[in-house]
Amino acid sequence: MIVKDFSVEKTIDSGQFFRYSKEENWWYVHHNNQFFRIKQEDTNKITFEGTPKHFVTNFFNLNENMKKINKAINKDDTINKAIQENKGLRILQQDPWECMIGFVCSSASNIPKIKMNMHLLSQQFGEQEEKFGKTIFHFPPIRSLTDYQKIWNAKTGFRAKYVHAVNNLVDYSFFNKLKALSYDDCIFELQELPGIGPKVADCIALFSFGKTQAFPVDTWMRKIMTQHYFNGKKVSEKKIQTFAQDYFGRYAGYAQQYLFEASRRGFL
Repeated sequence: MIVKDFSVEKTIDSGQFFRYSKEENWWYVHHNNQFFRIKQEDTNKITFEGTPKHFVTNFFNLNENMKKINKAINKDDTINKAIQENKGLRILQQDPWECMIGFVCSSASNIPKIKMNMHLLSQQFGEQEEKFGKTIFHFPPIRSLTDYQKIWNAKTGFRAKYVHAVNNLVDYSFFNKLKALSYDDCIFELQELPGIGPKVADCIALFSFGKTQAFPVDTWMRKIMTQHYFNGKKVSEKKIQTFAQDYFGRYAGYAQQYLFEASRRGFL
């Protein structure tokens, strides 16, 4: 499949979702009930197996006009460098249920730990399948995380109570409602749920509801923004977010991902 402005590696391995691995040249991606592998043979060509083309196109947001987005947010030397170092990075469009649980598990955690939580939750509750010579477990369906002890067994710690509570409160009609709401209303509704604060709400809004103005701010992003945009002055996370959304505009979420990845990989 011919693609433009897309990097498999930079998109998959960027902290947006948590069920993936790499073996040789293949990236193995597991999301919701899809398990497939994908590799990039050159800049403009990808090969994938195990899922239909439309899923790959939608999941990786391949119809998005990245030149337009990059032009809109490229306002200074810092973001320009971040964009150049992360060419091909795209914002995924995930299933909101799996995305929500992943980011509820992300509270006070790190990517390897979240990946473990998501794998164990799938193993405890999900349907088993054999594919590509591997035994896999699909992510548990919505409203199926009913056994608190099993959630705890997935090493979720204090997050177990939030995973259990959220499971009982959401469904796809709720998610469809959130997608149709404005960004501000979507964030408000998300934060009404247990275990979902501003950063987690913004991640869910950005990665599963297409709210590209979302600008998740955690400790890492606070450090990046303070250093590069506030001359080292201590400011609140809310002030950082408000500044970023005003400054970068409707695609602030892309700026956040570029800055996050550039810093994480040592380019900023």
